[in-house]
Amino acid sequence: MAFRKSDYESFDYSKFWEDNKRLYEDRAERLALRKLLAGVDGTNKFFFDIGCGYGRLFNEYKDFENIVLIDYSVKNLENARKKIKKFLEDNQRSLSSVYLIAADAAHLPLKSGCADVVLTVRMVHHLDDPEMYFNEVARILRGNGLYFLEFANKRNLKNILRYFIGKMDTSPFNLLPSQIGETIMNFHPKYIIRTLKKRKFTIKKMISVSNFRLNILKRFPGTKTLIFFEKIYQRIIPFVLLGPSVFLKSILDERTKEKTGIKSGVTLKDIVLCPYCMRQTLFFKKSMFICTHCRSTFKQKDGIYDFRIKT
Repeated sequence: MAFRKSDYESFDYSKFWEDNKRLYEDRAERLALRKLLAGVDGTNKFFFDIGCGYGRLFNEYKDFENIVLIDYSVKNLENARKKIKKFLEDNQRSLSSVYLIAADAAHLPLKSGCADVVLTVRMVHHLDDPEMYFNEVARILRGNGLYFLEFANKRNLKNILRYFIGKMDTSPFNLLPSQIGETIMNFHPKYIIRTLKKRKFTIKKMISVSNFRLNILKRFPGTKTLIFFEKIYQRIIPFVLLGPSVFLKSILDERTKEKTGIKSGVTLKDIVLCPYCMRQTLFFKKSMFICTHCRSTFKQKDGIYDFRIKT
C-alpha cells in the first residue's frame, strides 16, 4: 500500500474542509491552481486527479472532456461522487465522462501514455515512497503531457525561524524529506525539482501558497484580508518559496514517448489495465473487470471501480 498511516475510510475528509478553519488554505490553493491551469485546453483531453479526496477541487477542472478521479479511499470517492453529481446536475453536464477509481498511487491501473494532464494536491506527503508514484505519473502521461503537483514545503518561513531560535531540530535547508508525526512528509523544493527532472519533467512554474497560514492571522485580520495579500504575493513573488505549500506546473519531455493524445471516443474501458500483471487484458462483464491473463477481478459498485491491490 502506497499510503502512510492516514485512514480515510474511518475519517470523513470532507469535514476537514467544511468549517471556516481552512477556508484560507482552500482559497489560496484555488488561486494557484487557476493560475497554473489558465490557457490549458480541455477539449478531447483525459484529466486525472490522483489523490482526489472527496473531489474538493473538481469545479476547477470541470471543463476537461474526460475526468478521472483516483483515491485509495472508497469513502472519499463515495463523497466525491455525491458532490460531483450534484454539481453536474446544476451545470447540465453528464456524469458519463467522469470516472472514479479506487487504486494504489504506486500501482495505477492505467495504460502508459493515456493521460494528457495529471494533478496531485495534498497527497504525496502521505506516500511511503513518493518516487515510485512519480515513476507512475511519468509512465501514464503522454509526451508533452502536463503534471501539476502540490507538495508540503519543509523550507517554509515558519520552519526557518523555528530552526534558528532552537525550537526545531531538523534543518529546513537539507534536501532530505522530513517526517511530521506519523503521516506527513515535507519536502525541500530542490528535492522535488531534482526528482522530477530525473523523470524527464521540465518545471515551467512554481508558486508559493498559503503564505500567511497562521491561526492568529486567520482570526485577525481574517481570511478576506489574508486572501487579498495572498493574491499580491502569488502575483508578484510566487517564486519566493517560503509558504508551507508549493504548487508547480511541469511538462513531460515529448521525446520520451508519443506526443499524440487520446483519440476521440475513448472511454475508461480503453485505458485501464490489470495492476497485478500490468497487462491490458481486461474485459468488462457483470459490473466487474476480469483479467484474462492472471484472472484477477475488479468490481464496480455505485460508479466506483475498485482496482486496489489486495495484500
